[in-house]
Amino acid sequence: MSEGVLKTELPDNHEKSIQTPGEDRKYKVTRLICWSVCIGFAMLEVWSGRQYSDPDGICYLDMSDALLRHNWLLLINPYWSPLYPFLIGLATKLLHPSAYWEFPIAHVVNFFIFLGALASFEFLLRQAIRVCGRENERLDADSPVPLPAWIWGLLGYSLFAWSTFVLINGLRKVGPDLCVAMFVYLDAGLLLRLRCQAKRLPTFLLLGLALGLGYYAKTALFPLALVFMAVAFFAVGSWRKALLPTSLMLLVFAAIAAPLVIAISDSVGHFTFGESGSNNYARIVAGEKTFQFYFSTPPAYLEHPLNLIHRNPNVFEFGHPFSATYPLWWDAPYWDAGFKVSFNAKEQFRALGTSVLCLLAILVWQVLGPIAAYLTLLMRSFNISRCLRNTLRGWPLLIPSVAGLCMYSLVVVVPRYIGAFAVLIWIVLFSGIRLQKTDRSIKLANFAALVFSSWLTAMVAGSCIYHLVRPLPMLQGHGGTHYRAAEFLNENGLLPGQAVAVIGTGVDGMFWARLARLHIVAQIPPEYADDFWQVSAPRVKAEVYDAFARAGAMAVVAEEAPPSEGFADWQRVGGTRYYVHFLSSPKDK
Repeated sequence: MSEGVLKTELPDNHEKSIQTPGEDRKYKVTRLICWSVCIGFAMLEVWSGRQYSDPDGICYLDMSDALLRHNWLLLINPYWSPLYPFLIGLATKLLHPSAYWEFPIAHVVNFFIFLGALASFEFLLRQAIRVCGRENERLDADSPVPLPAWIWGLLGYSLFAWSTFVLINGLRKVGPDLCVAMFVYLDAGLLLRLRCQAKRLPTFLLLGLALGLGYYAKTALFPLALVFMAVAFFAVGSWRKALLPTSLMLLVFAAIAAPLVIAISDSVGHFTFGESGSNNYARIVAGEKTFQFYFSTPPAYLEHPLNLIHRNPNVFEFGHPFSATYPLWWDAPYWDAGFKVSFNAKEQFRALGTSVLCLLAILVWQVLGPIAAYLTLLMRSFNISRCLRNTLRGWPLLIPSVAGLCMYSLVVVVPRYIGAFAVLIWIVLFSGIRLQKTDRSIKLANFAALVFSSWLTAMVAGSCIYHLVRPLPMLQGHGGTHYRAAEFLNENGLLPGQAVAVIGTGVDGMFWARLARLHIVAQIPPEYADDFWQVSAPRVKAEVYDAFARAGAMAVVAEEAPPSEGFADWQRVGGTRYYVHFLSSPKDK
């Protein structure tokens, strides 16, 4: 950084000290540099993860087929939200990618969502700077001043990059977390806009629209929308002035959210705005096993137990009622229906303890440098107690952020869930800083901002470079292991839309099955796989194969090499670690 940037002249007058971002030349330069760096990191992430997805991403890709199949019911799922797969489906319908390009297209969609998140954050940052300056505009020329706009830009975009590329990791995953961050930034910016705008009705209506669309991005934003609307009501300062616009905002939100709530409630048979929260609570806190593979008889409480079609080894069938790549992952609440969640204080405190440890790990290992920079700014402020009081004025951002952290802490804290809320909390903290009008204070503020941004930028750069030079083994080679397996299966007679069975986890099989457009309809889970490989009687093996065939499978794919004796009819799948046994010859398919 040049000496000219490090040395900032003191403002000649009060008006210059509260210059808006649009008028500040240094802010414009800082924004251009930060946008360029962030977009460069985004391109690296899209390229390094172009063939990567996690199991959740496969379900979103299945949902995205709604546009190609003209079947909008595919977008109605009590566990997975529809907006993100709709965007992927729109891109797929326009570009018609082959199986090889399906994952890259999803990551290109992530890149455009990233640009939307970047624009939303710019809007939030401008509102934060404007509100911060507005609170200072009635003070005299000798009063302390908030952070200059260009420092706000440097700090803010460093936080955005850290959250996007390190916590959310949103461009490498096929998932809606970056889309959620985009709406959180937009909602927060609109809340701040309410505090410095005379004509508030348009902002209230825009906030209702953003909250409604956010619910389509992820179910968790439905309860948080209620928090945002409550904060908007009290942010006005007068309940008489806030009553009408808040009511209209609620109507806009309800009009947008109601169709999805009705559709999901109808699909599960009871009122709900989504089952992901309750299902995750049952699985993580209450200890319920997801889609249980039972030994002999299913648990009595299950409403939709898996169909055991062969014993010793146990073969389970689940091809109905869903036509998805892996029906067990597609709608976990359906297979787990019947489990009654009861509150257990011990387990709830255990979950809270785990969440707190996760938050502390993020705090200590990832933002220790920024914390030191913030404390340095605070110590050099005009008046520490006054800075803390100014920080509390950021309650419109603080309350939704804390509410989001508390909501996830009740179940599990995952870095990608809390990334946007962490950014909001940091913005609130920096909004309280007031600098003394001295050369020393300004230079120290510049230095602390550079330390803060350098620390976070180094973390982001390290993460992106690591992903680029150390791809996952499944991504190495032409298209990765999963694409080569899918290509082999298609070339050897398995046609898109046909069914297969797996011996192993099934979750791993989702990737090659999706790329080959196959459906997994039966499975020998890992705990029973050895029972099958140890079978020596040809009659028993024939019964197992017949059970797979009755389930509709055309082939069985194993995740490990079969024993050399007694399984000569298995062949390796295209040089990968998978092996396949065709239940009928290719000419019969």
